[in-house]
Amino acid sequence: MDLHDLKKDIFKIAFPYIKTRPNVALSIGIIYQGQEATFTFSGSDFMLEEKPYIYEVGSISKVLTTSILGEMIQEGKVHVEDSLGKYFSAIPDNHPVTLKRLANHTSGLPGIGVLKNIYNVFDAQTPRDPFCQYSLNETIHYFKTHTDEPKVKFRYSNVGMGLLGYILANTLHTDYETAIKQRLTDPLDMPNTFISIPSDQAEAVLQGYTILGHKKPPLQMNDFMAAGAVRSTVNDLLKFMKVHLSDENLGYTFTHQATNTMSKDLSIGLGWFLEDNIIWHNGSTKGFSSYLGFDKTRQTGVVVLSNYRSSILATNPGQIGKDILQLLQVK
Repeated sequence: MDLHDLKKDIFKIAFPYIKTRPNVALSIGIIYQGQEATFTFSGSDFMLEEKPYIYEVGSISKVLTTSILGEMIQEGKVHVEDSLGKYFSAIPDNHPVTLKRLANHTSGLPGIGVLKNIYNVFDAQTPRDPFCQYSLNETIHYFKTHTDEPKVKFRYSNVGMGLLGYILANTLHTDYETAIKQRLTDPLDMPNTFISIPSDQAEAVLQGYTILGHKKPPLQMNDFMAAGAVRSTVNDLLKFMKVHLSDENLGYTFTHQATNTMSKDLSIGLGWFLEDNIIWHNGSTKGFSSYLGFDKTRQTGVVVLSNYRSSILATNPGQIGKDILQLLQVK
């Protein structure tokens, strides 16, 4: 099967999404049993990928972070059960929250709280990253004052994953942005994946739009970049996904192992969600949305990147990606 023969089928899947978004650039990348293909749709048109369309990938950044974690565990630089107290002098040495708990969202950090949001409005002097209710210092103070075993089974936390990236970068004696480049984008030859926008690549970075189609400025994160600050292209993320599919990197493969079960059909590894045979993560910023998922048993995978923020209640890149994976299963 030639993957390019699927163009019409993929367009049918994508059309309900792109037809209502006049400024959309929807990039889709597919891996199928060793073959690769990319497609970009703009409105009702099909475009060849003649240039690297660069997107904010949001929380897909998290599995880049946990891929670095997996490698560092394999190398003995960190251990999955390391307590936070090992990395912050203000936190007790035997604190029950570990690197694993940061990576699988069981650290006990509060979710989105109304009172904290109100407090933050009146505390504009404290710098906080977008989508993060806590600053770095507030997070450290939280763990300093909450020393009991976390009772929550799962609570998704940008702050927790951001803190994990901060710890990994410090352990490597660098900053997170440099760590991503040295440990991931350079070794995997991902030249269009970065956080700060290089001047010579600025024109390739797409304009992002809200759900209602309003333009949004570029995302800026400082302390918790690991939670969602990465920008990338469909081709670069195909390279990243290919390594995960192949199991050639034992550190990456380690992140696929379930560490917490959330329901009959859904578990989480280190960063990755595990659903049936699909290993996946999605992402969203104020002006972009994304999905990356793969099936190691069938050696198939898909990346979907959009320059619109999407509602979870409507057709979105996650649903498009899952529908394409299902299409590949029957081919």
